[in-house]
Amino acid sequence: MELIDRYVYDVGRHLPRKNRADIQEELRSTLVDTLEGQVSDEPSQEDVVNLLLEFGPPRKVAAAYWPEGQYLIGPQLYPLFRMVVGIALLVFVIVQLVLFGIAVVFNQEIITFLSAVDFFAEMIGSVFTAFGIIVIVFAILQRFDVKPESDDEAWDPLELPDVEEVEIVSRGGMVVEITFSLVIAAILLFLPDKIGMVITPGTEIILNPIISSYIPLIMLSIFLGIALDVILLWRGRWETWTRVGKIGTNLFSIYVLYVLIAGHNQWLIQEGVANFFTYLESFSESTFTDRESLMIIGMHAFRLALSIALFVISVDTVRLIYRLLKSLAVKPVTIDLPGEKM
Repeated sequence: MELIDRYVYDVGRHLPRKNRADIQEELRSTLVDTLEGQVSDEPSQEDVVNLLLEFGPPRKVAAAYWPEGQYLIGPQLYPLFRMVVGIALLVFVIVQLVLFGIAVVFNQEIITFLSAVDFFAEMIGSVFTAFGIIVIVFAILQRFDVKPESDDEAWDPLELPDVEEVEIVSRGGMVVEITFSLVIAAILLFLPDKIGMVITPGTEIILNPIISSYIPLIMLSIFLGIALDVILLWRGRWETWTRVGKIGTNLFSIYVLYVLIAGHNQWLIQEGVANFFTYLESFSESTFTDRESLMIIGMHAFRLALSIALFVISVDTVRLIYRLLKSLAVKPVTIDLPGEKM
């Protein structure tokens, strides 16, 4: 009955969570009863394949379990609609909040109750407008019976996905990671002249020359990471290809961090202060001006922060590689579906 288990599992992937378990139990019972009615002896794999072909592709079977009636957006378009709405609105809200936060940090004069109320009122209005536009587009697609391309007509029961334990993505962690990345990206894009050190609040900012020269490379790394995080947020689970993608983006981030650390090292070597502790010992006797001293301390601080980030991402990459190898080496674990006979 392995093929039946895999078939029921695949149908369940396209069902609403609320009644997924009940529908899976009902479907499996129907399949088993139908097979027993068609075959008197022990059913062969060919018998099971013929039965599943008779029932039809999993996506179409799942669509039949959705409520009947006139659809604004039908079950075949709804998965795509939900994905588009989720990604579009999430990115829109996060970008708006990030830009508002940056504006508050660097322009204290706008921090008033009325300005905040106006901002959130405009953002809520914009969210509803964006949602309405997406609904209208999909309603038009539904009206003209436009459907996503599908290979359902030529599907093969033997290619059904294995029933396996799923490692769920931490959605909270993904949202935090995306938000942090967007904050960094917004600063690099809109406030590159604020990346550096200051002697006292309100004075001129001493720019970090290394960060400023590698902004395009940093932005590429950030946007690759955000793109993959959005996909993970949409999929809701780790898969082989998403693990490979995450490892790839991490390796690129490691390369970027290495370039930045090497650049800071080279700058400090040229200044003759590569060793921070040696510099501190002679600090009181130094002939450097306050600006020069701050620049050196700041460059050491940037190098330390980048080194910590490099260590954290390296550990995460090793963990991802281990999980990937483990998932490839271990045979998928069959789990008991609702109604399975022991």
